[in-house]
Amino acid sequence: MVIRRWLAALLAAGLVLTACTNDAPEDDEAPETEAPVSEATTPPDGAEPADDAVAALVEGLGAADISTLPMQSQAAAAQEDFEVIYAGMGDALPEVAVASIVYPQDENAATATLAHTLDIGHEPWTYETEATFKWVGNQWRLEWDPSILHEELTRDSRLRRTVSEPSRAAINDKDGVALVEEVSLFEVGIDKANLEESLWSASARQMASMLDIDPDNFESRVLRGGPRQFVIAQTVRQADIPADIGSVQGFYVNEIEATVGPSDGFAASQLGIVGNPTAEMIEASEGRLTASDVIGLSGLQSRYNERLGGVPGVRVEVVGRVAESSFQTIVVFNQEESIGAPITLSMDRALQTKAEEALASQEGIASLVAIDIATGGIAATADSAAAGTYPHATFGRYAPGSTFKVASALAMVRRGATASSDVECTPQHTVGTYTFGNHSGYTRTGTISLTDAIAHSCNTVFTRASEEFSGDELHAAAESLGVGTDYEAGFRAYFGTVEPQNNIDRAASSIGQGSVTVSPMAMAAVAASVAKGETVIPWLVEGEEATSTAEPLTEAEAAELRTMMAAAVTGGTASMLQGVVTGAKSGTAEWGPQGAQQTHAWMIAYNDQYAVAAFVEVGDSGGTAAAPLIRQLLG
Repeated sequence: MVIRRWLAALLAAGLVLTACTNDAPEDDEAPETEAPVSEATTPPDGAEPADDAVAALVEGLGAADISTLPMQSQAAAAQEDFEVIYAGMGDALPEVAVASIVYPQDENAATATLAHTLDIGHEPWTYETEATFKWVGNQWRLEWDPSILHEELTRDSRLRRTVSEPSRAAINDKDGVALVEEVSLFEVGIDKANLEESLWSASARQMASMLDIDPDNFESRVLRGGPRQFVIAQTVRQADIPADIGSVQGFYVNEIEATVGPSDGFAASQLGIVGNPTAEMIEASEGRLTASDVIGLSGLQSRYNERLGGVPGVRVEVVGRVAESSFQTIVVFNQEESIGAPITLSMDRALQTKAEEALASQEGIASLVAIDIATGGIAATADSAAAGTYPHATFGRYAPGSTFKVASALAMVRRGATASSDVECTPQHTVGTYTFGNHSGYTRTGTISLTDAIAHSCNTVFTRASEEFSGDELHAAAESLGVGTDYEAGFRAYFGTVEPQNNIDRAASSIGQGSVTVSPMAMAAVAASVAKGETVIPWLVEGEEATSTAEPLTEAEAAELRTMMAAAVTGGTASMLQGVVTGAKSGTAEWGPQGAQQTHAWMIAYNDQYAVAAFVEVGDSGGTAAAPLIRQLLG
C-alpha cells in the first residue's frame, strides 16, 4: 500500500510538472517565419526597365527563334531545347503576350508573367508562365528554363500533341438518306514488291482488263514505278471489286476511309470534296490544321466543315524526351472528340441523277436547276462536265435574254395591263441613240396581245413599255419573282442584278440584255414564283431558308403571267414542250465582244410539281438548245 501511494504521488507530481513546463509565459514572442520577398514595378537602382528584353523574348517565342537573346547560359543550347520541346506539336507555335513585369527587391532581377495562346482546339489553349531575367553587365539576361514554355516542363520533358479525327457526318437528301457519307473504299492494284519483274506487264494488263481501264496506261504506270511500289489501278467500292481479282498475280487490295457520293462527280459543284488541306490553308490556319487533317475543300463540305467534321480530339501531354524515360506523362490540354452533325438538303436524288444524265452529252457549259414549287427547295442543280466544279447553275452570271420578259410583263401588269391587253409590236424601236429590233425571222408585228408578245417573244413591245415604267419598278417586279436581291442562302447562290443605269439600259434590260444578269437558279425562281402564285426564294440546305424582302407577288398577278406563259407552250416559242410542262418562256441572249458575239440559249418552264431553268452557254435558241434538256429531265 505504501509503495502504491508513493508511485501515485510521483506520477501526480510528474503530470503537474509536465503541465507547468508546457505553459508558455505570457510575454513570449511567436516563432519567427521567413518574410516574403517584396516586389516592385520599378527596376532596381542602376538598371533599365526590362520591357525591351521581355518583348524580345515574346517575339522570339512566337517566331520559334530565341537563339540571339542575351542569356545567362548559352542561347544556342536554349534554342535547341525549344526545338526539342515543340517538335511534337506539329506546326503549332505559341502566341505570347506580356501579362506583367515585376522586380523582386534585393535580387537585381525581373520576373515577367507571359500569357500563352495556342490555337489548337475548338477553343484556344491559354495559360501563363514566368520568365526570370538578371541585370548583369548593364543588360538584362534571360535565365533560360523549359518552364518558360509551360510550368510542367523540365529539362527531361517535352510537349506532344495528338489529334483524333471524328467520323464525318453525312450530307442527306430530302428523304434523309445520305448523299455523301464516310465509307470504306478499296484501292486495287499491283504490289510490285511481291511480284517478279518478268510478270509486271502481264499482271498489269490482266488487272486493267478486269477493271475496264486503259491497259496501256496502267502497264506504263506499273513499269515506271519503283521496284517495291504499290501501283493503284482503281479505287472502288467493295461490291465493284472483280470476283476473280485473286487470279492476278501480285494483286493487292488496300482498304481506306473516304467521303463519297452515290457516283463520281454526283452534284460535285454543290456538295464539294473532302481531302487534306493545301499548304496555303495550313499556313492560314495558324496551327489549327496539319497536312494529315481531313477537311471540306469546296462546296457545302467546305462551307459546313465545322458542323460536318465535328470536333477532333486534341490532347497535349508533357512526356519524357527519351523513349526509355521514367518520366510520368502529364496531360496539360485535352479536347474531347465529338462527331459531326449531318445537314439535310432539298435535293431529290432521282431528279438530280436525271439532270446529270441530261447534261452528260453537252460539250460546253450548260446547267439545269429544278425547284420544288410547293416547298421552294432546289430539287436538282447540275452542270455539264465542261463547267468543272464551279457552280454555274446557282452562281453563274449571265444575261437572261427573253426569259426576263416575264419580269417586264409583271411591271406592265402593275401599271394596269392584263394578259389580253393590246400592245404594239413594231419592227424597230429607237431609244436615244440605239435602235432595237426583233429576232431574225419574226413576223408578228402590229397590234397584238401581251400574251402573244410573251408567247412569240416580241422585243419591241417591252422596249416600248420600258418608257412607261422606271428602273426601280423593273427591279421591284423582278424582285417579286425572286430575282435582283441577293440573300444569305446557305450555299453559293447568285440571285441576279437588275439595276438599269439609263433609258437605253432600261430598254435593253427589259428584254434581258443590257446590265441585267442572273443565274439559272434565279430564272428557275421566276418560273416557280409564277407557278405558285407567290414569291419563291430557292433554298438548298434545311434550316437556311431565306425570307423574301420583296413586294409580294399576288395570285392575281401570277394568274396573268401564267396565261402568258401557257400560250408560249400551246402555240409559241416553247411548243416543243407540249405534254411536258404547262407554262414556259424561251430566251436567247447575245454576249461576247462586238463583231464576235455568241448567244446564250435559255428556257424556263413549270409543270404541277417542278419549275425548271435550262441554260446553254453557247446555243442557237432556247427552243433548239435548252428545251430538249427540260424534256429529258421532266419527260
